[in-house]
Amino acid sequence: MVQRLSSEGLVTPRPGDGTFVAKPVLPPTPMSFGWQSAVLGRSPQIPGGLDHLKVKDLPGVLGLDAGFPDPSLQPHALLAKAAARAAKRPEAWERCLPEGIERLRTVFARQLGPGFTASDVVITPGTQSATDSIMRSFTRPGDSVLMEEPCYPGAIAAGTLAGVNLVPVPTDENGMRTDLVDAIAERSGARLIFVQPRYANPTGTVLAESRRVELLDLARRRGMFIVEDDWVRDLDFENPSPPPLCTLDTGGHVLYLRSLSKVSAPGMRIGAVVARGPAAARLRAMRTITDFFASPLLQCTMLELFDDSGWTRHLQTMRTDLRVRRDLLVDALSRHAPALRFAVPGGGVALWVQLPDGMEESAFVRECGDRGVRVGPGRSYWLSEPPTGYARISFASVPGSALAIAGKRIGGALKALTL
Repeated sequence: MVQRLSSEGLVTPRPGDGTFVAKPVLPPTPMSFGWQSAVLGRSPQIPGGLDHLKVKDLPGVLGLDAGFPDPSLQPHALLAKAAARAAKRPEAWERCLPEGIERLRTVFARQLGPGFTASDVVITPGTQSATDSIMRSFTRPGDSVLMEEPCYPGAIAAGTLAGVNLVPVPTDENGMRTDLVDAIAERSGARLIFVQPRYANPTGTVLAESRRVELLDLARRRGMFIVEDDWVRDLDFENPSPPPLCTLDTGGHVLYLRSLSKVSAPGMRIGAVVARGPAAARLRAMRTITDFFASPLLQCTMLELFDDSGWTRHLQTMRTDLRVRRDLLVDALSRHAPALRFAVPGGGVALWVQLPDGMEESAFVRECGDRGVRVGPGRSYWLSEPPTGYARISFASVPGSALAIAGKRIGGALKALTL
């Protein structure tokens, strides 16, 4: 009995003295945070396309609003072996240069081609961090930045926090409308353009080769920087995409972002920025101020992955698996939700779907959620008013076996809204 009362905190045994009634534990004094509202002021309006990062899926809920690979796509065995080997490297636990470990920078440079060296590469803790550094290093509050529309919400968020004026550039099935960029740049005075030439998030479009030439020519004429976010570099399914813009750049206009989390695991927060000339020095300075350097342990782990023959096999397997999943989702939506309109991307991780005319996007997202499937609301990807409702539906974030179920649930949501 005494033991039970003690475990419940009601009594306190004191060997040699006896057992005493425990002092009551008073509830903590409530804290008041009202003063913070007056000090902090208005909260910045961050786009909602990053909301999936704030939640964990409940059992039975299919989260198709994220772009990260689900656990069955992640090379856990390779990662575990690489991390174990990396942990034995003394350099994994020491301070490194702000631009990162030279051998890893050399690998990234060689992957781009003979015109690049380790001195052109800065390692960052993921490309979101890199995007934030670029926005704050190459602009001042009030400057204009051109962005393809619809656009990746992470870039919108970085620009918003940097206090810049985000100016949309329309897109079509061939990517950014480069025929409009000159006039928009003239009107806005922008000196920075953000673009995802390979399977743009969310549309899945690939920037046409002729438009790549036009964009680089415009950057040269106007003295502009192009931020090239190559977020799914290794995820071409059928035909290879055109080479990165930076490989065609001869004047240091392109700031090239390379991500690894989409082809490894969300926790592999290692990315790279490639820049040349004074731009590279500015980035190194900003990275030093921001967080000194990216984790040497993760950098060494990435080096071990690149050196492992299983890494190439993993990439091949992942591309094959994602292509199968894409086709499964396309088939499921074609059968159960034929009113949705979309183009089938040749790579990447998601479909960009247009809702039936007149259907409210928020109602569609909510109805899908009520049926146990989360889709990304399209509104989060727009700077201006979208012409109609859209949704981003990932085929990478859940097992392939769940995509047929997801298609049925989405079809049920559409049916409920059209009755």
